[in-house]
Amino acid sequence: MNQPQVAGKVAFITGGGGGLARALSDLLITRGSAVFICDIDKEKLASAKEELLKSHPAAKLETGLLDVRNLDDWDRAWTECVDHLGTPTILVNIAGVKGEENWENTYDINVKGVHNGILTSHKYLSKERGGEGGVVINLSSTCGVTCIGDMFATPAYTASKQAVTALTRTFGHKFWYGRTGVSVVAVAPYYIETPFLGTWQDWTPDTQAQQELENSANGKKFISPSEAALKIFNTIRSESGSIWLIRPGMFPPFNIPDYRLPQPKIL
Repeated sequence: MNQPQVAGKVAFITGGGGGLARALSDLLITRGSAVFICDIDKEKLASAKEELLKSHPAAKLETGLLDVRNLDDWDRAWTECVDHLGTPTILVNIAGVKGEENWENTYDINVKGVHNGILTSHKYLSKERGGEGGVVINLSSTCGVTCIGDMFATPAYTASKQAVTALTRTFGHKFWYGRTGVSVVAVAPYYIETPFLGTWQDWTPDTQAQQELENSANGKKFISPSEAALKIFNTIRSESGSIWLIRPGMFPPFNIPDYRLPQPKIL
């Protein structure tokens, strides 16, 4: 996997108030990128900006409020980014939620939010519209690439991340990439040690499902935000439509192949 060159580029990151977005923003700024972080939570966004500027006082960093469920909001935030920093050619869709009780919101943010992000990138970056192309990185999950394991404990979250994987494989197909010049890839990490992880009660109100999650995670190593950020960074130049498994430790990102249906024998 080639080392991405991002100096002078502009990155647009959703879920910007969270721990993963902060770690990725920190890395991108270190490598010379300008960064525009978005979030629906104004206080978390301000905290993230303050933290990043303490580490990088001269950083080209701006923030914007964004409800990823609203396509008009995407237009407004994208325009703000262009006005302050220039046209972003790297979009990272991190914004997401968990929660089986409010499953409709889980679908709205995790699926619709990612879909809106891809549509926005096509609107402003597609070579068919005079744009320069770019890359979209979607945050899927290990439960977005398989239903084996504890994935049955969180049906809505699992289904939403499976949808992110499908959006990546379809919009990342050469049919779209060849026309737009916008590469679409996804990363599928195991649990990342950020406040998003919360408690098992935050994931599902079902006590037996909570126990399944706890039993499955017991003794396993989680991924630190900085480690996840570096591995995500290294997928920027990967093949459009690819899905990368992110694991803790020395394991590099692993490209998960799509499943090809068996061909029936013709007698």
